[in-house]
Amino acid sequence: TKTSAPASNTASASSCPADLSGSYEFPHLIVPVDSSAPDKAYGTSYNGKISSTVSSIFNFDIPASDAGKTCSLVFLLPAHDQLQTSAYTLTGSGGISVAELTAPATEQTTYNTVPKVAVELGTTQVKEGGAYVVTSHACGAGQRIAFEVRATGSLKLDFFQDYNPSPLGFYVR
Repeated sequence: TKTSAPASNTASASSCPADLSGSYEFPHLIVPVDSSAPDKAYGTSYNGKISSTVSSIFNFDIPASDAGKTCSLVFLLPAHDQLQTSAYTLTGSGGISVAELTAPATEQTTYNTVPKVAVELGTTQVKEGGAYVVTSHACGAGQRIAFEVRATGSLKLDFFQDYNPSPLGFYVR
């Protein structure tokens, strides 16, 4: 679903702004997986969760109309006082490591059945009030794409994915 939202007050050095100005895609499935319970399927979640053992997979449905366009994976982590309908907890220090997967997750995905990594997209240090463009490349028009997000260092993050002011979480724009 394409949606419009007001621009964010944060900026990025990237050519694609790290905000939701204009059209964007929100994740249609968020699936946490846990290396400490490798065969347990947690099903769908409204929260993105990452820690030393838990990672989350975000599926996005990219419209066919995005053919020939450049898409960016954006991560927004506004300051707590900017949130109206969402919340998150952030402890420890470190970053997020993101990989694009070869196939989307399902509600039955477990740690042991996570699709293979197509490409490692690198690590981004995150902090409260940050807005980040994780990657930009040709849109996978007409496809369902998936990204796995893992923690680095001692970072532990649990957030309610929400586009209401201020937007929080992962989006493709």
